[in-house]
Amino acid sequence: MSVISLENISFSYSSKPLLENISLQVGEGERAFLIGRNGCGKTTLLRIASQILLPEQGKVKIEGANSEFFQVPAIEHFRGSARDYLDCALRPLRNIATQFEDATAELGKGVGNVQAERRYDQLLSLMSGFDIWSLQTRVTEVLARLGLRELTGAGGERSLSSISPGERGRLQLAVTLIMKPQVLILDEPTNHLDEDAISFLVETVKNWTGAVLMSSHDRAFIEDTATVIYDMDAEVWNELAKATGSTQVTGLYRCAGTYSKYLTEKTNARRKHRDLHIAQQAEKRLLRKHRQEASKIARGGVRLASAEGKAKKFFADRAAATAQRRMRNDDKRGERLSGQEVRKPRSYELTFKFKQPATCTGVAVAARNAAVAGRLAALSFDLFYGEHLLITGTNGSGKTTLLTWIYRGQPPEGTQNSGSITGERKVGMVPQQLPQEGDPGFTSPIWENGIGEVGKGVLHPSLWTNPIPKLSAGNQRRAQIALALAASPSLLIIDEPTNYLDLQAMQALEEAMKAWTGTLVVASHDRWLINHWQGRKGKLLNRH
Repeated sequence: MSVISLENISFSYSSKPLLENISLQVGEGERAFLIGRNGCGKTTLLRIASQILLPEQGKVKIEGANSEFFQVPAIEHFRGSARDYLDCALRPLRNIATQFEDATAELGKGVGNVQAERRYDQLLSLMSGFDIWSLQTRVTEVLARLGLRELTGAGGERSLSSISPGERGRLQLAVTLIMKPQVLILDEPTNHLDEDAISFLVETVKNWTGAVLMSSHDRAFIEDTATVIYDMDAEVWNELAKATGSTQVTGLYRCAGTYSKYLTEKTNARRKHRDLHIAQQAEKRLLRKHRQEASKIARGGVRLASAEGKAKKFFADRAAATAQRRMRNDDKRGERLSGQEVRKPRSYELTFKFKQPATCTGVAVAARNAAVAGRLAALSFDLFYGEHLLITGTNGSGKTTLLTWIYRGQPPEGTQNSGSITGERKVGMVPQQLPQEGDPGFTSPIWENGIGEVGKGVLHPSLWTNPIPKLSAGNQRRAQIALALAASPSLLIIDEPTNYLDLQAMQALEEAMKAWTGTLVVASHDRWLINHWQGRKGKLLNRH
């Protein structure tokens, strides 16, 4: 039995806590995902669960796992070749194999040594439990399936400094899978993986027998593999618990099931929260009005004003008693409401407000045998105003080249090209990479002083005056979207729209794109977006 257990974990990098009283448990055969906004502490919590980082408070228990065999070296600090890295990481398992061979030879001497027999049994259990018999076969297979075949054989002598960051990330993932730890902890494992490698990872993770804890922005990967979702944004669940008098969630909200099931739960929770807040505010207004009427009753009205003698005292006492009774009831209702009142739901980080363009008819983009030698195979199409087109294709098939040509209205400079692409020139573009000073819209004043009210509906007002380099990657992406929309384009082009955004922002952006009535061209490798796309789709062919 292998179980991950975190109890009341707290951690901070500054005076403000990043993690506070976080508890979770992942059991045998469970595949749990941490999800939440960028910067909420997912990676930190995974490092604590991996026992790489010590919590300031709380306990970490990894039950039933021989963790001493599975400390994967951090590749970013490793010096040497790919083979050196593999040898270093797998040395503990190979040492077990060597010790087993020695123990086998000792038993072969025929001496009845009880201690030697016990040692042999222990090593045999480790050999079987970690499947060390097939270690070398596993090395070859995993490297090949993760697109690292070139690092086998003579390619293993390549220096780690000479291979790309993506290859280094895949190599560290490969080592983790090769070691077959009983408890698997992965942070954004699908980064830098192509479709085939992701399919292999899905298959591997689903067949893992021990506890699995991961974080990912790949919604399709989460959907394919998750059995449990831990939401690190538990505010809405806590507000609903407060309203019903239930026990509040501590740090994380647990949802058993797939990502789709979690989305449904969270959407329903937000709706309940919003409806509850509206109902409570209406009740507060009603109570205030009721109390004002009680004050009028206390004054006695016309009868008290016209009465004399004992009658006046009678009407005054009756009015006071009635008013006091109503105010006591109002006070009780007010106290109950105060104890259960929920905060106003947050909305700024969950919406992208796209201004709708003027209605146009006809062809917005026309491509005729457009081709760029070595980058883009010839293609032709017509895209009408109001249509949404999703462009897919393997890396290197020319997606970015096509989008840039549509945006600029001319082929890339210095290339051998043919054909034409013409169309709408009131166009905005969000490129694949994060902004640089001088990019369209990112003038020096904006770069240094922020995007101002241009960010309304896309970026939180507190960030409008922040210099662009001071924004997080996700907020820089939002700034790119805001500036692309600032000119009210009829045609909007977005290259890899979900890059840099957290899961909630991805969902909000996709909902905004779906509702936008303008012409939209998107290129993406995001399997969730591709599977849920409702407009036209086009797949670029390899140029070879």
